[in-house]
Amino acid sequence: MNSYDLIIVGAGITGKATALRLARLGLKILHVAPNFDPGIHCNDDLTWDSRIYALSSSSQQLLSDIKVWEAMDHSRIQIVSDMRVFGDSGQAKDEIHFSAYSATIPQLAWIIEAGHIEKTLDAASQFQGNIQRITDTVTDFVSTKENVTVHTQAGQSFSSKLLLAADGAKSPIREKLQIQTPINDYGQTAVVANFECELDHQGTACQWFLDNGEILALLPLPNKKLSMVWSAGVVHAEQLLKLSPETLSTTVMSAALGSVQQRTGSLKMMPPPKSYPLRKMKAERIIAPDHHPRIVLIGDAAHAMHPLAGQGLNLGLRDVATLGQLFENKESFRDIDDPVVLRRYERARHGDTDALLFTTDQLQKLFVNQSGFIKTARNLGMSLVNRSQFLKRQLIQKALS
Repeated sequence: MNSYDLIIVGAGITGKATALRLARLGLKILHVAPNFDPGIHCNDDLTWDSRIYALSSSSQQLLSDIKVWEAMDHSRIQIVSDMRVFGDSGQAKDEIHFSAYSATIPQLAWIIEAGHIEKTLDAASQFQGNIQRITDTVTDFVSTKENVTVHTQAGQSFSSKLLLAADGAKSPIREKLQIQTPINDYGQTAVVANFECELDHQGTACQWFLDNGEILALLPLPNKKLSMVWSAGVVHAEQLLKLSPETLSTTVMSAALGSVQQRTGSLKMMPPPKSYPLRKMKAERIIAPDHHPRIVLIGDAAHAMHPLAGQGLNLGLRDVATLGQLFENKESFRDIDDPVVLRRYERARHGDTDALLFTTDQLQKLFVNQSGFIKTARNLGMSLVNRSQFLKRQLIQKALS
């Protein structure tokens, strides 16, 4: 049986970034997944992944630390210099404007396609001798005091000190461990698509809280392109997905009382739209089993959140950064599977995750509430926040962490 320092299961961005970060510590890593291909190869101006992420400074720093940021095609990365958030009153004064210039920082975020991040992570992994990849499916695992053993569909078995579960929101590893994971279904579906726009977006991200409780976000992409995330009710989302490209473009332009078209001009949809359900989820434990933990949950296997704050991937990459930092700075007499080290990780991630999930969840509940009093109060609140440079700087600082 082949033995490793750790085994990573799951081939998303978080799993691939974890492998690269921990391999830099000299750890021998086995990375197992049914498929490592991101599914879309963004090689020309006509092909853009509809899965888009807004990366914070901490995420950019992690990608730089693992020598991935510099290897990316920066012509496909869009800097966000401004963000405008609109209330549902239809009045211009009910708006919050965040400006990188006013906050004296270079940018608020970077908008990047998921497929481009994965492709660059894949290329970097090929040059990392401490990572071995196997395309296979984990069917079972056994954790003992000495190690954890993984069994695969192809009949192979591997052992390691730790098993890192980066196998997504429906994590089979988490399910087998029977970790309690409360799920709050928002009753919404995110419809995502990319558009070419008539007017220059000037690096501005826009988000509208619509008067039916839905949320429409348009994120800037290079070369006068936009990425849309429409958090719509389940029935409405199904209707949006059935529209022709022309009709969907017109529907988006007319949203928010037509103010979308005022900012973007005419829109032309590029790839067909995609969708995914929206829910809040957090595993009660992210290390297991209790008696001698050898399994660690990271990324979507540990938590999921509403996209209104654009922080889902950033939260997962902070998992990666925290784990790497703890392993790198642990006492010399402790190994990576020392329960003390793993419990430090769990404590560190619970605080950050709880705070961000709570804030995002409360914002979603606030804006889905259709009470006339609540609508008036929240739009007044947005107007007041917009007048306070101090509050806006505090919000920007928190979002950039």
